[in-house]
Amino acid sequence: MLQSGRPMKNKEKKHLASQFPNIYRSITESSPVQKLKKIVIRLLNQPKVNKLLTFLSIILVFLVVLILVLEIAVFSVKTFRYYNYYRQISTQRENLQSQINFWRSIADKYDGYKDAYFRIALLEYQLGDFQKAKDANLKALVLDPNFDDAKKLEVILDKK
Repeated sequence: MLQSGRPMKNKEKKHLASQFPNIYRSITESSPVQKLKKIVIRLLNQPKVNKLLTFLSIILVFLVVLILVLEIAVFSVKTFRYYNYYRQISTQRENLQSQINFWRSIADKYDGYKDAYFRIALLEYQLGDFQKAKDANLKALVLDPNFDDAKKLEVILDKK
């Protein structure tokens, strides 16, 4: 009832309801899926020309989202592969470095052991540090000038 004392008509009730929305209703109907359904239904109730545009728009949005999801998946797979490759290379480098440390300790302990210097030269070559490989190989050749493997490695290192 209004202040005038007469009962409200349906039109007046709807007008008041639209001004003061039901809180319970807005909470329960606020899911994104329901909002999307309302938008699609609203778009489908348009004239026929707009229906075609609506369907094309929906398909276009779907394709764009699908392409984005696929690109993210491909990027994730590539990133995972690169990470595994990097981890594998890092593990190999750590292994080579630990072997170099072992052979250096042997070379320090047994000063005239040419094979220790040759092994160090090979490992440094595998790591890509050619200057250290040349230095270690030179020590092996100083200890034994007739060391055939060290001579072959010297030829290879001179090309680098």
